[in-house]
Amino acid sequence: MAIQSYDIFFSGKILDGVDPAEVKRNLAKIFGMESEQLELLFAGNPVKVKGGVDQETAIKYRVAFRNAGALVDIQTTGSTAGAKKTAPATSSTQGAASGGMTLLPPNTGSLIDCAPKIEPAPVPDTSRLSLATPGTLLDETPPPEAEPIDTSYLELAPANSGSLEEYQIRKEPAPLPDISQLSIMDDKN
Repeated sequence: MAIQSYDIFFSGKILDGVDPAEVKRNLAKIFGMESEQLELLFAGNPVKVKGGVDQETAIKYRVAFRNAGALVDIQTTGSTAGAKKTAPATSSTQGAASGGMTLLPPNTGSLIDCAPKIEPAPVPDTSRLSLATPGTLLDETPPPEAEPIDTSYLELAPANSGSLEEYQIRKEPAPLPDISQLSIMDDKN
């Protein structure tokens, strides 16, 4: 199955209620265009902005232009042979007949339809699992028997007798470094 490619055209259309100067500034900022390039875009004739892109890229361009306040026409690559001579189809019936993508009228719908369709992960088979009641012992194996520990050789000292200091390991203090070559100078010198 061949991947379908799309061409993106802009003919100077902007969203209702948006200042044309603001749209020009937004497009210049987003796409890094000079004023001469912007004037060509807003001349009224359809200008191919990008050609031969996949659907995801076409949707990204549509969203970028819409965020800037402008409307683009997206058509399949094969259906744009006469696009520069005549205005591209903008009604949904003409776009559907030619196989191209169309835009909704301004301020209608949402961009949810532009999001790629993601199939949810299949639900795993849990029919063999069961849920036990609260308090049920999960592991029913008996605990291991305790090994007898021989403590017959141990003795208990009487209270307040002896201390643990005799068992403390004495460490020799580290020798002090030789600092005889150091001297203190007065600030008066």
